[in-house]
Amino acid sequence: MSVSKLWGAVALLHLALSTVLFGQSSGAASSGMSAQAGADWSLKGEGLVCCPCRVPCPCRSNGKPSYAHCEATLFLRIKQGHYENVNLDDMNLVESGGMCAINYHAISALYFSSSDSPERQAAFTKLTTSFSTTPLAFPHEEVVPLNAQVMDEHLYNISVPGVLEIEVDRNWGLPMPPMPMVAAADAFANAIQYVQNIRYSIHDPQAGLDFDYSRRQANYRIVDLTVEQYQTKSMLIQFADGSGWFSPGQMALIKAQNLSVPDPVALREQVIRLRDARGSQ
Repeated sequence: MSVSKLWGAVALLHLALSTVLFGQSSGAASSGMSAQAGADWSLKGEGLVCCPCRVPCPCRSNGKPSYAHCEATLFLRIKQGHYENVNLDDMNLVESGGMCAINYHAISALYFSSSDSPERQAAFTKLTTSFSTTPLAFPHEEVVPLNAQVMDEHLYNISVPGVLEIEVDRNWGLPMPPMPMVAAADAFANAIQYVQNIRYSIHDPQAGLDFDYSRRQANYRIVDLTVEQYQTKSMLIQFADGSGWFSPGQMALIKAQNLSVPDPVALREQVIRLRDARGSQ
């Protein structure tokens, strides 16, 4: 099977799972949690996601991927956190291959840093599983030499030798981030900021991942998340139904949390100007 056909099949599978888990209404999102849901946990930090979609990424506003596939990769930097009595401070990890924001997806690859203990790795896996109403699959887990460099809190270089390269700039070459924070469906936050994707490639035959989507879409989120936010259904992703724009349940949360509704045209035009100023495509 060709790569394009394979990812088309993956897209359909994730959409089917989304329908099974959530139905076509926000009410379906409220039906139970996984066996790990009773555990106490919290996370503070930040995350980056790169994918091949256009800016703004339609998956984030309850739509379909720009090109019928969305090989999204998350770099998560946990500054402070815990799962029950397991400390997760200063933990870095990467998960890749799932559809951008099509709810609680099956993750194709989960990369843990070799500096983290098996206990911390297991705790994070349990934490992520608690997001879902049904058990998640982790087809490919690997402990790797994960290199994460953050310069001046805006330039991120993430790499796994021979496997993964991500380079992102929040500032687009400027002194401060120029893009606004806008409402978005995401597992770790309810708002994201579009940032510059300088480099994004993964080549991991064992995980079935082989692509280069450099200079496509990337976004940034501040992570300040607790189990209570999922228990009280305070996450936009819990009300996703793939209908093409924010669902009524999502719009109610956006209003209650005073989030900014993204203007796709304005965001796209701003990104074009920033790319032109930096001479990138």
